[in-house]
Amino acid sequence: MSRTANLRRQHDAAVDLVGEIVRASTTIERHQHAYDITVKLAKLTGLLRIHFVQEDKTLYPYMMASTNGLASDTARAFSAEMGGLSQTFEHFAQRWTSSAALLADPEGFRRESAVVFEALGKRIVRENEQLYPLADAIRPDEVKRTA
Repeated sequence: MSRTANLRRQHDAAVDLVGEIVRASTTIERHQHAYDITVKLAKLTGLLRIHFVQEDKTLYPYMMASTNGLASDTARAFSAEMGGLSQTFEHFAQRWTSSAALLADPEGFRRESAVVFEALGKRIVRENEQLYPLADAIRPDEVKRTA
């Protein structure tokens, strides 16, 4: 199994949940749909919390410790460029934790979710296409050990 197989599965699950949330958000005005969105958003939030920790605390440092310059430089660049997405997502998720919040401002949720989900989608695509192949190609003897 590749080093990034689980992270890729998490990406797939996140994309599926985002799609479900976006589809349901077209009819937030119905109370049941608002509730369904909060449940799906809670699932997405839990998934992404785990995912971001695994990337930020394990994968990125592993890649940065690599003697493979392309892998370490790419990990540093991605971390600097996209590292704030986890905090942005947390703020978004906290703002929309209740059906009442969604029902009070359905257009606000649609606007804000479009921005956050677009950023998340771009990160997923770039990680899948650029970062993960580099991570999977790192050999154990290419990683600097620290004591």
